[in-house]
Amino acid sequence: MNELPKHISYSALGTYQECGWKYNLTKLQGVPEKHAVWFTGGSAVHRATEMYDLNPGVAETIWNNAWFEQVKEDEELHGDMLSWEYIKREDMSWWYGEGLWMLDRWIEFRSNGWNIYKDYIEKQYEVPLVDTVVKMAIDRVMTDYDGNVVLLDIKTGASSQRHPLQLATYAWALRKMDGLEVNKAGFWDARTGHVTTWNLEHLATEEVEEIYTEFDRARKAKIFLPNLSNCGRCGVLSYCKFMNGKYTEKEKQHG
Repeated sequence: MNELPKHISYSALGTYQECGWKYNLTKLQGVPEKHAVWFTGGSAVHRATEMYDLNPGVAETIWNNAWFEQVKEDEELHGDMLSWEYIKREDMSWWYGEGLWMLDRWIEFRSNGWNIYKDYIEKQYEVPLVDTVVKMAIDRVMTDYDGNVVLLDIKTGASSQRHPLQLATYAWALRKMDGLEVNKAGFWDARTGHVTTWNLEHLATEEVEEIYTEFDRARKAKIFLPNLSNCGRCGVLSYCKFMNGKYTEKEKQHG
């Protein structure tokens, strides 16, 4: 078995909460997770919005550069795009066309009085916490048309956000590392162009730190409970001994 990653993150916590055994397989045993088209599409949209915010220009040109760079990088890492998973009609062709519309929505959103706060574009943080470090990249901090400082995370998926822990994590980092308190925090939906804001009062510094500290304690204690109700779209199902995966002998060899 490999060593635990020295850092933790919101996405790692999400994987652990989705299924402890999936966290074990992907983070400790190094089992590769099957690549999906929506990973490439979402990353390309994030890249395109960042490119636009750093150097505004023609949307189609920016999108083509972002898209083809992302596809090239992901094919080098995950193999031919034809082998990637996708949902329903949202294949590579769909993402290429819809991704441009998502960038157009971002540009329109920006034109309605939303501006970048200082240099807060994809800023990365490593926040010390007890015996670990919480790593993250914050999509944006912006000012809205009323002058409020707003923490924003860009979402490209079809599922709506069920809770604001990701936003609270980022607000905690801004508070701890930069002494910055945001007035609002929300998710920007690339499929609609709308922002949904959340109240973070119940997830202040103490609560956020407790969640991540307990996560770190659980993984270091090797508590990796499987969640068999979340197997439907699991990218490492073939390696899971609890679901009689066909590569479980390879899983044992990793251990």
